[in-house]
Amino acid sequence: MGLAEKRLAESIKVEKLPAFEAKLKERAGYDIKVDIDWNTFTAYDEYPLSRLDIVFDDVESFVKKICSDDMGKEALKDKLSTIRLTNSENNDDVKMELKDDTLFLTVQLVQSSFNSQTDSQIANYVETLL
Repeated sequence: MGLAEKRLAESIKVEKLPAFEAKLKERAGYDIKVDIDWNTFTAYDEYPLSRLDIVFDDVESFVKKICSDDMGKEALKDKLSTIRLTNSENNDDVKMELKDDTLFLTVQLVQSSFNSQTDSQIANYVETLL
């Protein structure tokens, strides 16, 4: 990780992440912590960090879909307190798992390809577990 990646990661931590968590709270009606494995997003170059907004948008949209009514808000609150984001260079690692109140999302934002879960895929997966 070079200085450019460190600066961009710090900017996201200080500026974008708090705003993103505030949006999730607004949608869900409770605090959802977002835990980012920064080492996996800064291990290559700035590119994965620049694509993180796309993942944030899909996560916010999934929360909005689940929390469209009070029943959805309560169900999500009972099962989800943290979202853990990890980046991988291997497309085969892309997955999602809801375990111990944490939604683990592994995305692939490296190289010329891009692979992550869409808002509908996340919503469909989580909804079946609520």
